[in-house]
Amino acid sequence: MSAILSEEDLNDFISPGTACIKPIKNKQTQIEKTKDNELEVGKEDVDLEKVSISLQDCLACSGCITSSEELLLSKQSAKVFLDSWMNENSIKNQDRILAVSISPQCRISLSKYFNDITVSEFDKIFLTIMHEKFGATYIVGTQIGREIAIEQMIDKLDKCATPTGALPKLSSVCPGFVLYCEKTNPTLLPHLLNVKSPQQITGSVLKNGLRSNKIYHLSIMPCFDKKLEASREDGENEVDCVITPKEVVNMFADLNIDFNAYPVVLDKDAEVFYKKFNPSMLKVFSDPVRSWCSNEGSSSGGYAYQYILHEFKKYTENNTSDELYSIETVHGKNNDIKEYRLMKNGEIVKCSCELYGFRNIQNMVRKFTLKSPANKINKKLVKLNTRLNRLKGTTTNTATSGVKVDPFKSDFIEVMACPSGCINGGGLIFPEQTDNNAKRRTLYIKELNKRYEEQLKNLPLIVKDDINKHDKHAYYEYTFKSVKDSKDVGDISSDNNNLNANPLDVASKW
Repeated sequence: MSAILSEEDLNDFISPGTACIKPIKNKQTQIEKTKDNELEVGKEDVDLEKVSISLQDCLACSGCITSSEELLLSKQSAKVFLDSWMNENSIKNQDRILAVSISPQCRISLSKYFNDITVSEFDKIFLTIMHEKFGATYIVGTQIGREIAIEQMIDKLDKCATPTGALPKLSSVCPGFVLYCEKTNPTLLPHLLNVKSPQQITGSVLKNGLRSNKIYHLSIMPCFDKKLEASREDGENEVDCVITPKEVVNMFADLNIDFNAYPVVLDKDAEVFYKKFNPSMLKVFSDPVRSWCSNEGSSSGGYAYQYILHEFKKYTENNTSDELYSIETVHGKNNDIKEYRLMKNGEIVKCSCELYGFRNIQNMVRKFTLKSPANKINKKLVKLNTRLNRLKGTTTNTATSGVKVDPFKSDFIEVMACPSGCINGGGLIFPEQTDNNAKRRTLYIKELNKRYEEQLKNLPLIVKDDINKHDKHAYYEYTFKSVKDSKDVGDISSDNNNLNANPLDVASKW
């Protein structure tokens, strides 16, 4: 264990601030000295300024407000969905269109919960219920949005090739990690690959592609941070409401919808259901089954693995020499660190890494801080640490496949805030016996991952041709905002956005 690692660091929960900095703005009090040289504190202004706190204020704040949960639920909950869609739709908005998207992790969790049926069987019952009970016109998976995110990440990594020894690029598809960077460690923002998450990209494709302001987009996601993402100022037009599987189950119960009463349809009929509710008028959805599939890689999106697969194809496509290329998977010091290496004749050519959970994130942040060129003291510490390692004989040779996993030396890191990634999202459904039992929780997550691999993962490689054969997309980017300096921090490798190129070329900002 590192000598600088404290007990507080061994917790995945980021504790809120002790006080909110938003609700009250007092005048700065003056500290004066009396004749006896004693300090006298001036009186506070009793007339406090009244302000209203919005959800955006909460997300942009470096502290915390005690009513944040209430603010969250005021915009993102099953009740809000029912009130805004069911009640209003029956009275004055009968011409509105409900579009529903659901992530693969949610389908895995819900299919396990409802009598342990297969994901395909769950999909057909879910499609039927959302159409019959809620009037959904379009129902899709989020794979298309994920493919676009993967393609954009790979494209950016190709364009911003970093020299040896440079800091790795970080994924920005996890809203929990993005908010952590903005509120706590803004020095990480320039290292984020500026690509939005599948949730937001799916919303952009649906709303802008269908060219209708009457689309109501309901997104079902595995964690509550997705609610925060959709509630950001520039994300509200992409997703109207986000709910989790836990809320789906409770919503069905409140409306007396018995999921188990619906008959299980044979798997061979799945494509018929997918096609019925597919927005086929959009080229990206020309294949009705594709959005319900999943690509190779982790159950959190496979971004790290897809990057190495892309590099492998690039190096081997026109290779006529005797050079032998292969991909190695190496596990790190815990289950939440995994590295993928592109090897050439036994040497590392490219590598990417999966890094999940705030314990690992905090260790990564320390290394980024130590390597920061603006920190002269830390640069000396790096040199001293290197010299100590040489004296101890612990320095490893990075040109061998026996190198220990070090995410800091990779080209790209797929970062997720939740331990075990999105398959362990707080909105998913877990048995009660796993709540306070880490071993049982780990075993259950392994079971979910196995289910993911066996029933969903059937798209081996996402390449640019898969996306370009449908539509050309501009970058789906965020505008990262550092709370500490209140300045927008853009992507260091971003291109100019062409907002007028195509109705689907949505370069929306966060």
